[in-house]
Amino acid sequence: MKKVGMGVDFDPVHRGHIHLINEAKKHGKVYAYINEDYTAHHTPPFLSFEARREICESLGVEAVPVKGLHYRLPLSYTVPIRIHMMANDGITDIMDAAASFLPKEEIFKLAWKFAEKEMLMGIPREWPDRNLIRWIAANDLYGMKHKNKMGYHITPTYKIDNETVSGRYIRRVILQRDRITAPVRHLIPPQTEKIIERELREGNIPMGRDVDTLLHVANRYSKSKLLKLANINVEAAEKISMGRPYNDEEKLFYPLRRAGYQQVLSNLAISCMEKKVTRKDLAQLISNYSKKDITPKDQRIETLVERAYFVARASRLIDAPVADSIFRAGIDDFWDENFKEIVSLSGTDEKTIRDLRKKMPYEQPPENLLAGVALKFDDFKKIHEDTICDLTSSGSDIMAEFRMPKVVVHGKLKLPAVEVTFLRYLLDSQLVPVSCKAEDVEGKLRIRILYGLEI
Repeated sequence: MKKVGMGVDFDPVHRGHIHLINEAKKHGKVYAYINEDYTAHHTPPFLSFEARREICESLGVEAVPVKGLHYRLPLSYTVPIRIHMMANDGITDIMDAAASFLPKEEIFKLAWKFAEKEMLMGIPREWPDRNLIRWIAANDLYGMKHKNKMGYHITPTYKIDNETVSGRYIRRVILQRDRITAPVRHLIPPQTEKIIERELREGNIPMGRDVDTLLHVANRYSKSKLLKLANINVEAAEKISMGRPYNDEEKLFYPLRRAGYQQVLSNLAISCMEKKVTRKDLAQLISNYSKKDITPKDQRIETLVERAYFVARASRLIDAPVADSIFRAGIDDFWDENFKEIVSLSGTDEKTIRDLRKKMPYEQPPENLLAGVALKFDDFKKIHEDTICDLTSSGSDIMAEFRMPKVVVHGKLKLPAVEVTFLRYLLDSQLVPVSCKAEDVEGKLRIRILYGLEI
């Protein structure tokens, strides 16, 4: 008998999910890979995993917990890992629900193209079928590498009265009213209604964050320490520091919005603060999956370093967002001068891409950077090679922070323009670990900047 897997939150199970389950049952026994500790939106779940598993069992579905991913990794990075989990468990087919805007044949054709290039990040953001294409491409890529490709089935998103059933709406209304109202009852099966009513009586809804730890990090961590956390960039660290003090989780969304974070990325940043997830932790996790050939090429730490260096160099000639879109559309095609594919995926005209290639020979990122530092004369005398050194920021400047007993000294880093831009992009990558140390180079204080997996 075939084993059909679904990657889901089921938070809670609603009538749209019932449709998905019934479609999956046409192909075999159904296994729901449920995000246990944090949802795909990087928040604690509304219902506990145990409650959701109980609903699944009443529906003839086996619940499989997925944990340790969604408080650390962007959603796109979890897709190949979840594909691996399913394939490793003997799942033969995947069932997915999507409001497909393109014909299915075209979706599968596009997914195969991205799989061949090991690209899950280069799918244009404006494509409405982007997430579906990424899942299918990840499955295709896994099949190519591990000779274990699962079947992939798509069913249209279920609608009631021409409206997609929304788990977010169901959760919000129940939390506002502290009960199940008639409109919500219309959207959920009896099994879900029964479990939610019990969990409400017992005070188990909603699941919450570790607010004490979260607020400690938000209020007490220095900018340099915030920059060591995953999914926190330079501007986010600046805005969080400026917005103190915080006395509840909701107030943390304001500085993150000012730093340009949308809702889902804000959730992820807050989760990383709550769990104290460092860039080094995340880089090691990605590296472990890379060694197993699960993480695709464009999600690996070394590719993120290469991307930062490419954009730093190219931004001298074209706008940085355009350079970034060219890299994401296929950097190998760029160096090989296969421009047509890049044009279609990046939205950049061929002349711009061709001119950039003529002016930019291939160049590997440097293994590390060696920076000067601007300090007062008296401060130079306090610092030696054993002085604790971190990176921080002041406005648009990247600074070295030296911590000594009873005193902290800051100095602006002195680097060539391309290197300082490269460093800024590394810090803004939110995933690449970056560290520094003081060195004596021919009697002068210098700052050695290290990045990637070797720090």
